[in-house]
Amino acid sequence: MTGSRSPVAALALALPLVLAACDAAAPAATPPVVSPTAPVLQPGRPGEPNASLTGTLAAPAPAKGTDPDDARFMQDMVVHHAQALQMVSVAKPLLTDPQVTAIAARIEDAQKPEIGAMTAWLKDHGAAVPPQSANPMFGAGAGHESHRSMPGMATPAQMRELGAARGVRADLLFLSLMTAHHRGAISMVVEQHRTGTDDRAGELGDDIAATQSAEITHMAAMRARLQP
Repeated sequence: MTGSRSPVAALALALPLVLAACDAAAPAATPPVVSPTAPVLQPGRPGEPNASLTGTLAAPAPAKGTDPDDARFMQDMVVHHAQALQMVSVAKPLLTDPQVTAIAARIEDAQKPEIGAMTAWLKDHGAAVPPQSANPMFGAGAGHESHRSMPGMATPAQMRELGAARGVRADLLFLSLMTAHHRGAISMVVEQHRTGTDDRAGELGDDIAATQSAEITHMAAMRARLQP
């Protein structure tokens, strides 16, 4: 990519400092989990049959000239964002702290349009679009297995634990899981800037990293305030 990547180059250097600031309150690292591998149908174009896909990435290859690392980043980030929306959906009725409720809503408001932007990029480049782009709840609660993992993804057991939490416990667990999830997304952005070549993919990654880095800082302050 071009010199426009300099913000993320700085982010890559600053990331260890950002994450270290939250480590005192952070939970144990979450096992990387990804989207389901059960076959799904992808509608064909008018006059063409539907395609039976395995997982979120088993679909036509990106158009010639598209960097497969960029396409993979966009596909993975759609799935990653979808789980964040799942997490918000589970937690919102349970949250008790106004600030935690507000940041959950802010995360939802930010990540929905980001999924839309990444979906548009994938379509423009002839790359497979994960089913989570149209239905973020796709695969929610399912057991996940894949040849490739994404950092920060909550396990089905952790999602069930979140759904069973009550009171301040729900606030704290949501903040912990979402902090780990955001850290995973930022590491994915840093990797895209290391291997990808598409400027638009890099710009979207920059936006995601900047937003989620700020949210990590806010969530760390909330966790410190709520912890007994």
